[in-house]
Amino acid sequence: MNKKHFQTEMENIDFPKMEADTAIDKGIQRARDQKGKERKKNYKLISTVSSTAAASFLAAGLVFSPVSNVLADVPVIGSIYEKYGLNIGENLWKGNLVTEINESTSNKGVDITISNAYYDGNVIGVAFKANGKALSLDNLGGNKGPEIGYSYHLFNGDEQNQWSSGATGITETEEGYVGTMEFYNPKADLSDIESLPLTFTSILGKEGNWQFDVPIEQIPAVERDVEGQVVWGDYTLELEKLVKGKATTMLSYHTALPASGKHDNIQLTITDNLGNRLSKHHADTISAEENGDSVMKNIRELFGSKVEGDASKLIIQPEIRQYEQDTTASIDQTLPFEIESERFSYFIRVTNTQVKDGQLVVDYALGNVDDQKLAQDIIDNFANYIMLIKTDDIQTGKNGETDPNQMINHQIRSVKTELINKESLQFHSSFPVDAALTMSDYSLIVPFGTLSSNQPIKMDPIEINLEERE
Repeated sequence: MNKKHFQTEMENIDFPKMEADTAIDKGIQRARDQKGKERKKNYKLISTVSSTAAASFLAAGLVFSPVSNVLADVPVIGSIYEKYGLNIGENLWKGNLVTEINESTSNKGVDITISNAYYDGNVIGVAFKANGKALSLDNLGGNKGPEIGYSYHLFNGDEQNQWSSGATGITETEEGYVGTMEFYNPKADLSDIESLPLTFTSILGKEGNWQFDVPIEQIPAVERDVEGQVVWGDYTLELEKLVKGKATTMLSYHTALPASGKHDNIQLTITDNLGNRLSKHHADTISAEENGDSVMKNIRELFGSKVEGDASKLIIQPEIRQYEQDTTASIDQTLPFEIESERFSYFIRVTNTQVKDGQLVVDYALGNVDDQKLAQDIIDNFANYIMLIKTDDIQTGKNGETDPNQMINHQIRSVKTELINKESLQFHSSFPVDAALTMSDYSLIVPFGTLSSNQPIKMDPIEINLEERE
């Protein structure tokens, strides 16, 4: 298959972007809201579970099964990295830095072979192939098995011990059915691992047990301490360590956020002096402590590209992304009424509510929004994700805040949302409702954080001189 044909096939795949955005946003929010046990000195340990966002994404059914057919003629297992756009694996493969393993396990008439693996930065990649007469791409998804074609777990399978991961679909080749996975080591001490216990529990509709202890050898990297700090109001970014891998770059840093913005984050864009931009991969919060005034986080961020050898400088551009929890308010109020953001100046002014033909119709206008700074599609997305919920289904946590984790399955999305007046940002939304219930039984959930997070605040850039002695 040539690249032109591959690109054409990829462009024809119908990707549910809006649903993906929602699943990811909910997963990220759920991860942010996970809290650990209390430490001494009244500090609170906040641990983020990075697999949560991925789990929500997969739970939404957002998989790419068409790719299995598009890539059905991949000739060798190594080229699957390129075909699936796995830059880290592709670059390490081309540099002969992937470790050949070729260890096999047989069960239920199916042989699974771990072909090769790599460990660069905090990314562990594994490529495998499966062979067996009972295997067929016809057994993808539905009632026959996972959409990606296989299921697996690390260690003993306990959910608490799983690492966040990414996996390609199954591809049929002359060598067998091929797939790859990436796991992201969350440990602070990345070097403290020599093998990865991996178990497959199903593949292409065939259930079984295929256990491996995948040998792992971390690719040597260049590590150096770095200095640099920037402050904007109550927000601080301080650099700590730079690790230059063969196909990755890792940056460790500390952030301080105001307690009122404990769900905010500081996002980094890194370019070198030659104009090359490091591709973002993922960030792990190694630890976080909250006191009455601020939240301090230790973060390790992985970039899926290396620092070029002829680069002499890295320019780090930080941006503050401010969030707030969704605002919930009853619609059983005297018209017109306003629902206000609890943290920012945004509000919606509800001018009409009525139940008609099994639907609750709500007319409202968005206020205090600068449409010169926010693109119309972001404003439309905000309106599309105003949700309805039965008031009795609103759940609160110990701190009195609403608990979005307990409310996700009770949210009612509009069947139709229309922009009535672009100048005044007036919208008309219709929600399906129970005919036996009344207006007093429902509340609106308004995601003002969608607006604030899309108006980033630029901090001053920080430069790292790469020509200093390492």
